[in-house]
Amino acid sequence: MSRVQWYALIVAAAILGGGWIYLTRVPDNAAIAASVAAHVNFRAPEFTLTTLDGTSVASNDLRGKAVLVNFWATWCSPCRSEMPDIESAYQAHRDQFVVLAINDAEDGGTVKQFVDQFHFTFPILLDHDGAVAKRFQVQALPTSFFIDQNGVIRAANVGQMDRAYIETQIAALTTH
Repeated sequence: MSRVQWYALIVAAAILGGGWIYLTRVPDNAAIAASVAAHVNFRAPEFTLTTLDGTSVASNDLRGKAVLVNFWATWCSPCRSEMPDIESAYQAHRDQFVVLAINDAEDGGTVKQFVDQFHFTFPILLDHDGAVAKRFQVQALPTSFFIDQNGVIRAANVGQMDRAYIETQIAALTTH
């Protein structure tokens, strides 16, 4: 192989390598990187969903408030078991934090019937296609995220929570 061919080969490898590095790089913008998935001590992914009555709720409108985002479904036994504890904590601390219970891909009629039966008063959001659950990388139900006033996830829990755990997380979010 001639010297010119070697140089051409090196230049081609450098161009291909640079292209590969560029296309597979981790975003250097922290806001973009954090919005990809939910991780403790990173900003929570932003979303907009509708409630059972059709009201639009945008997560970025809740800045300045502590938030519990809970992913659940009516068919999920642990979800059903933890909902009364979430309701009790919500009633006791509703002036300090917001609950957003995001139903994972069920129809509104099924969800409304369940909520009416148990008289839950916190906002129930409908994630019809599961897109928000995917952004939060929810792998199992129930999954909950405790988000501080700046929109940063401070705790995450996979599985059923009890009132004591919820109270502990609320205290951590609302004390400075």
